[in-house]
Amino acid sequence: MIFNRFLKPFLIIGGLITMYAGIYAIDPADALREMNNLSYDPSYVFLIRHWGIMVGLMGFFIVMAAFVERWREPIILYSFLEKLFMVYLFSSNHFNPETAYLNQYFIPFAVTDITICLYTLGYWFEAKPSTVDYQAG
Repeated sequence: MIFNRFLKPFLIIGGLITMYAGIYAIDPADALREMNNLSYDPSYVFLIRHWGIMVGLMGFFIVMAAFVERWREPIILYSFLEKLFMVYLFSSNHFNPETAYLNQYFIPFAVTDITICLYTLGYWFEAKPSTVDYQAG
């Protein structure tokens, strides 16, 4: 039951790391330069800031799910789907010659999201009722 035992610290740490993306909403030029080594194009400011606040708030709600149990399942599900899509984007661009070079700038995000997705799967696997539980009831 390792995943259930450490769920609260996992949600807090994973949420804080995810929340850090909020920097893209505050200062997109610095965030792109410092975190991704990418140049800033002001014509994408709305998209970058929107992504930053959306992912930053996702991190905030992941942290809140550590403390508010009734929020936990929907937030974990949404977080899993959002992060799984990022993993898909990262993986699928690996095979696209026009964008594969960009993957190097997103490795920390991909590693974080893969880790969170795998932990979530472990948590769900542990939480799944076994057939023994059904026979006893």
